[in-house]
Amino acid sequence: MFTSTVIFLLLESIILSTLMYYYLHYKTRISLKYLFQDNVVVILLAFLLSYLLLLALPPDWNWIAFVVNAGLVVGIGFGITMIRFWRTPTRKCEAPAEHIISPADGNVIYVEKIEAGQVPISVKGHTLAKLEELTKTNILEGPCWLIGINMTPFDVHKNCAPVPGKVILNRHFNGKFLSLKDPEALKENERQTIVFDNNGMKVGIVQTASKLVKRIDTYVKEGDQLKRGDWVGMIRFGSQVDVIIPQSYNVKVKLKDQIYAGESVIAEL
Repeated sequence: MFTSTVIFLLLESIILSTLMYYYLHYKTRISLKYLFQDNVVVILLAFLLSYLLLLALPPDWNWIAFVVNAGLVVGIGFGITMIRFWRTPTRKCEAPAEHIISPADGNVIYVEKIEAGQVPISVKGHTLAKLEELTKTNILEGPCWLIGINMTPFDVHKNCAPVPGKVILNRHFNGKFLSLKDPEALKENERQTIVFDNNGMKVGIVQTASKLVKRIDTYVKEGDQLKRGDWVGMIRFGSQVDVIIPQSYNVKVKLKDQIYAGESVIAEL
């Protein structure tokens, strides 16, 4: 009887944790590799702790171990996610200095061409944001690439400078309502736009926060001189980063690629 209870407890851990990570994959596009990494850790820890509780309980109270096990699966999974979310890794890129690196961890969701003078539109889900603040610099005088990077809860949420240079624009937007005539344009999310000038070559990043939990911390100000890979800010929870680079660069990433801040090359001359 006790052996069958232990087996059911293990099966509960496996089923609940696996379903949780499949759900996260569906909702946030996290990589399925976490089914073989974090998922295994959650299953083992939740089962071990609930098994120890089971040993201490009288037979009539075994059901408590199953309830606690379900809570442990969620709690341990959340704890591991928060560790991944808040960490500040040491990143190093060996690529030549003229290459542009990713400012964010995440997967590529679009690569679009922007014509000279055209104002880019950032797309996050069904939310649109017209990045008119970029017209305050001459970054749009020539054709550009707009690269969207989706950040999942398992990605580092700190962002870095994709090129060395001077911060010539650092603008914060709280978000605003758009025309309700367009069903796609529901609301602009909070965002932070930073433009870097590297000896006349300009690169911009746009950090976009979630509508539900929105906060963007910035570590830099206009006039700061940065090295490539320096941390410039952090987005709290569900988020996206767009990168605007000159079309004279050759984009090295494609849709669904997983890239890493301060490490992955996204474009080169």
